[in-house]
Amino acid sequence: MNRSVRKALRWFMEKVKVWIGVSILLISVSALHANVHAQSGSQSESKYGGQAETQPSATNIVYIKVERPTPAGTPSYLIRPNDEGIAGAEIGIEDANITGKFLGYSLSLAHQGAFDSAATDVIANTSVVLIDSPDAQYEQAVRSVVSINPSALVVNVASGKDAFRQQHCELNVLHTYPSYQMKTDALGQWLRTKRLSSVLTLRGTHESDQAYLNAFLRTAKKFKLNIVEEKIWQASFDLRRSAFSEIPLFTRTKKPYDAIFSADTQGQYAYSLPFNTHLIVPIMGSAGLKPLGWHFTHEQWGARQLQNRFKEKFSRNMNDVDFAAYAAIIAISTALQRSENNDSDTLEPVTGTKLFNALVDDQLSIAAYKGRQLTFRIGTRQLRQPIALAHEEALVIHAPLPGFLHQRDELDTLGDATTTCKDAL
Repeated sequence: MNRSVRKALRWFMEKVKVWIGVSILLISVSALHANVHAQSGSQSESKYGGQAETQPSATNIVYIKVERPTPAGTPSYLIRPNDEGIAGAEIGIEDANITGKFLGYSLSLAHQGAFDSAATDVIANTSVVLIDSPDAQYEQAVRSVVSINPSALVVNVASGKDAFRQQHCELNVLHTYPSYQMKTDALGQWLRTKRLSSVLTLRGTHESDQAYLNAFLRTAKKFKLNIVEEKIWQASFDLRRSAFSEIPLFTRTKKPYDAIFSADTQGQYAYSLPFNTHLIVPIMGSAGLKPLGWHFTHEQWGARQLQNRFKEKFSRNMNDVDFAAYAAIIAISTALQRSENNDSDTLEPVTGTKLFNALVDDQLSIAAYKGRQLTFRIGTRQLRQPIALAHEEALVIHAPLPGFLHQRDELDTLGDATTTCKDAL
């Protein structure tokens, strides 16, 4: 090896030694800086409550599901699912907690079937109670909840009786399930659009059937519909034996009619009406064209994603009680996002009264897959929402229908938006 090559090699080795030394020095300084920064950050989080140590503000929700005995004669395919409503609330909890994870709050769900000692303890330590009750037990259920926890927010997720929107004025009560009046007004708009003005009304003997029919009679007056005749279905009829002969005879009238409205909340006879009446006309109400808060064929505005998730988890379709429970959870989540407690250093559970005031007085809007921002009516605490007009296989249209306008909100063409909680129905 000649002299010039050896000289170049020595120069290179010296440079490598310098580079290695500098690298070791830089790594040492970097490690020292990281250690100091970690200690400083730990002290800072300890002093100010850093994000890693912050626990979400927990809001407890209780679902009270009062038993609904199935009347004799109801077909098995019309019996309500055991998890009706509860399933919708569970999906709502999942969606709400995704947002809550980033905003510092969380929701938990418990469900009870009776007002026993265990339920009393749970209700006493909750902020929100969802009531899923037959009409006959609804008022007592609300009073029982309030006697245990006066500040709780109570949300009706299953009863459509309009009279309940004129009661409990002094309490924190909201309704996410659409009222009978909202549903029948949707049918009234459809009838006027189709120029069908003469209607035969049928009802069962249950008290909820009477409440549903009363709502339609108010709709008929509102939209200037002619009630040809009112008939009551007698439980003595045996549809399993002679539906084909009983129904045509039952629907025979002296005057012709353009449509039939049936109020059959217990599933006793309405399922036998389509294509089996004396005059073959559109059937609506509890059979045929149904006004619903939710229908499983609704897929607009992102609803398809919700429908798919629900069916994958519960192996059935989502119905309108499920959606009312879901909407109640999303409403609570929306109120929590606006809560002043979320901006404070110490996160504490929000009271039901505060949630009620935020949703009603502040008119917070709720996004719930219906293409509109939904809000609660101040007068009746009812959630404004479109009503799906659908039959067994498909969605026909959402009401309010085109052409039906309101000076404040088109959704107020559905249901009574002029009365207040203290006004008589």
